[in-house]
Amino acid sequence: MHARKILPFLSTLHGYSLGDLRADFTAAFTVTPMAIPQAMAYALIAGVHPQYGIYACMLPVIVAALWGSARYLAAGPTNAISMVLFSTMATVSVGGALLSSLPEEARMTYVFGLALLCGLIQVGMGLARLGDLANFISHSVMVAFATGMAFLIAGSQIKAALGLPGAQPAGFFPQIWLAMRQLDQTNCWSLLLALQTIFLILVFSRCISRRFPSTLVALAIATLTAMTLDAQSKGVTLVGAIPSIVPPLSLPPALSLGLFKDLFMPALAIALLGAVQSLAIGKQMAAIKGDSFSGSQELIAQGLGNITAGLTSGIPGCGSFTRSAPMVTLGAHTRMGSVFSGLLALPMLFVLAPMISRLPMPALAGVLLLIAAQSIDPRAIRLCLVATRVDRAVLLLTFAATLILDLERAIFVGVLLSLVLFIYKTAHPRVRRLRPDDPLLRNAPPDMPPGVAVYVIEGTLFFGAIHELERQLEEVDREPARLVLLHLTRVFWLDASGAHALEQFVERCYARSLPVILVVGGRNVRDILRRTGILDHLSSGFVADSMDQGLQLASGLLQRITCRGDVCDLPPA
Repeated sequence: MHARKILPFLSTLHGYSLGDLRADFTAAFTVTPMAIPQAMAYALIAGVHPQYGIYACMLPVIVAALWGSARYLAAGPTNAISMVLFSTMATVSVGGALLSSLPEEARMTYVFGLALLCGLIQVGMGLARLGDLANFISHSVMVAFATGMAFLIAGSQIKAALGLPGAQPAGFFPQIWLAMRQLDQTNCWSLLLALQTIFLILVFSRCISRRFPSTLVALAIATLTAMTLDAQSKGVTLVGAIPSIVPPLSLPPALSLGLFKDLFMPALAIALLGAVQSLAIGKQMAAIKGDSFSGSQELIAQGLGNITAGLTSGIPGCGSFTRSAPMVTLGAHTRMGSVFSGLLALPMLFVLAPMISRLPMPALAGVLLLIAAQSIDPRAIRLCLVATRVDRAVLLLTFAATLILDLERAIFVGVLLSLVLFIYKTAHPRVRRLRPDDPLLRNAPPDMPPGVAVYVIEGTLFFGAIHELERQLEEVDREPARLVLLHLTRVFWLDASGAHALEQFVERCYARSLPVILVVGGRNVRDILRRTGILDHLSSGFVADSMDQGLQLASGLLQRITCRGDVCDLPPA
């Protein structure tokens, strides 16, 4: 196998210039200070210490960038993956105890195991060339997921933003109910710090520049405010100590058949969601610069990144739009921009560790509330609601499943809805009878006798479409006609079942002394009809290459047909 297929980053290093280095490093130096607080916030969403989010910004990001297909796709922790991880720990039990109830040291081994298993699944998907399967996930499902997870993130952070006492309940509606019941116990200092952080991020990003590390500076100011006010003594929770060390090696728990069964479905949900997000963002980033994109190669890269996360104390992640888009706008030239971002995260951790340990949790909650609000796309929601009834139903069902069910189950509901929608559309070919004034009939012979029923069949004729095809053809063949012309030029695929259905329809028409002419323009469909013997059965006098030729044949046949009552004599082919 060619070395560049195994090591795709070699093509980037070949001819790498000083100008490329300067552009990539500058972009990375700007993106990394924004990525670190986001990674901390996503770790909190997952229900783990912020340090594990920072560790996921280092080696996993580097590995995913080196083996990826899109030069601007930057990986890392994301809100969607973190929400699935949180849901998993709240629902999966080991030895009768929920993962979320285990001590942190024991709980994290299972998190690392999930990251490792997720990575192996994604690498397997990539090696199996399944990179294009994400195209079957409908836009409505993805919009519903993004919206639902924004609500889930907001619900999970209300308690921290308000400084409410007690344990955090699982589920969106229990969290909202808790906040409503304990609203009178709001810690004003916590609420102040959360609102201050949101306000400062909005002001800095809008009044200074989008390149300005607004989140990092706002969190720094919140930390100084908390220190000045001695907020900890007033009941405000701080992040606590973060070890400023190289990410330690980590190992998953000893694998058993029972543990594999418990972790496989959540890992599959994370792998599928990460694959869909990474491929969608990767295609978008590649299209911006007109680059080629291999979905299967990107799945391998994301899988290797998650395997690395599982072995270096990181949480699983995927392609991140909030990290990728700045790489483009900041002028990065190659994938090395993401590599430098991963390398810079470690020295920045050493520098920022003292400040991070004094960071108030309500400030991070404010960051997450703002991320949740910005994740909602009203324009995309409106598009799905007004497009079709099916899109509207899929959007609402997936959104409801996201809020009500465990998140990994909601993912499978969305995927299942997408597949059902795809099968429904492909299994319903469009069969319509042309009116005399239809443009397709504009070249009909002026002396065309009456009684020609012209039907256009559009779509895919395969085994799943047969019942619908036969139902529609049975309906139309009951209408009075002296000759049927089937226009198959717009059929782009036909299998044995479809050919059999056409043959049965032709035989039913012949039993009623009703001739049938097929207009077959596609070579693929014509070859299948020839191999199945249908063209021989019809003979050349009843097969045309175009609509005009078919109409000429129909006119000639009708002029030679003689009828006595309901019985017509068909001319020989």
